[in-house]
Amino acid sequence: MAGAAEPPASPWNIGGAVRVNYVYKSWQPEYRHGFIGLDTLRLDVKYDDEHLIGSAQYRYNHFPAGQGGYTNNFLHHGWAGVRFADKSELHVGLDKVPFGLLPFASNNFFESIAYYLGLEDTYALGINYAWRSGPVAWRLAYFARDGGSYGGGGNTARASNRYSFNLVPDDDKLGYGTGQGDRERDTLVARAAWHAPGEANTELGLSLLSGAIHSNNGARSRRRAAAIHAKGSRGPWTMMAEALYYHNDTRHLPGQTFGGLDPNSFVILGAFGYPYPVAAKGVVYVANVSYDIAGSAGPFTGFKIYNDYSVLKKKTGGFKDSLQNVTGLSFSSGKWMFYADVMLAKHQPYMSPDFGGLAATSPLHDGFSRRFNLQAGYYF
Repeated sequence: MAGAAEPPASPWNIGGAVRVNYVYKSWQPEYRHGFIGLDTLRLDVKYDDEHLIGSAQYRYNHFPAGQGGYTNNFLHHGWAGVRFADKSELHVGLDKVPFGLLPFASNNFFESIAYYLGLEDTYALGINYAWRSGPVAWRLAYFARDGGSYGGGGNTARASNRYSFNLVPDDDKLGYGTGQGDRERDTLVARAAWHAPGEANTELGLSLLSGAIHSNNGARSRRRAAAIHAKGSRGPWTMMAEALYYHNDTRHLPGQTFGGLDPNSFVILGAFGYPYPVAAKGVVYVANVSYDIAGSAGPFTGFKIYNDYSVLKKKTGGFKDSLQNVTGLSFSSGKWMFYADVMLAKHQPYMSPDFGGLAATSPLHDGFSRRFNLQAGYYF
């Protein structure tokens, strides 16, 4: 019928993704040609009627033998909220912790070393408020607890079946048998980011975090983190930088350790099915640069080349530094997204054989390791 009004768009949006990886690791001679496997299946649900808003995502991972041969599944995030007339937003539920560079302190698929410390792309359960005052964007959040643990195969540690790296109870069979049982509680986060006007598209920010640590031995202590961060773009170039300090001030018992380490020189973090030790105190530096290539090549477009560097300097236990450098290319074609990453790392659990390397390092793995990752993801 001519002139008839179009029906209003539904506030609901349902989507998801399927991702597949090719992986080569220099420390796996049994897979000297690498291997291919399913990475992730995920379901996304969003709601936005311009006033009431919400978002949720559930993931299923199935990793091939070269990556442990296991499965897990978890709620990535799930929150409901309100958008007010001044465009400020209030979220309640499992939401992103507004700390450091947002939305990520990295360009590559594996993120920066801060991610593996629970200080990038981390989600927790609580209340999150975001608003803007002139050129400054503010975020203030309270998280009563972490995002919880979910399901996994029999060869995963139950408390570590989660997306976000959090303080978790150690596992006797699949962990380090330390008996540590820390959990994150009552975390306050504040973030301020000043946005410069004009073509430079510059953001300068400060983030602060303070939270409680509840231990299974009855002790109560605190964890703290602070970061200064900057991001700027000019033309096709984008640069990101961050300096981050963190301290988990634990109260472990003398026997809650392994290998003769001071029990308060490290904490146990876990995600994706496995726990590992991390230095209790440290400084992280992040320096990233990327370049957007204009135009297309056949059906492919959105080309970005990047180099992401990050290092963890441990301030306890006399532990050696951990570092990673990822050089890569990302591009897309319709609903497909592709990453090609070349990783060089030392004492990094997902880019070297030194799985405990974010705390005390193994003398067997003191050199650099290489990992190549090619990913194809279909997003619908």
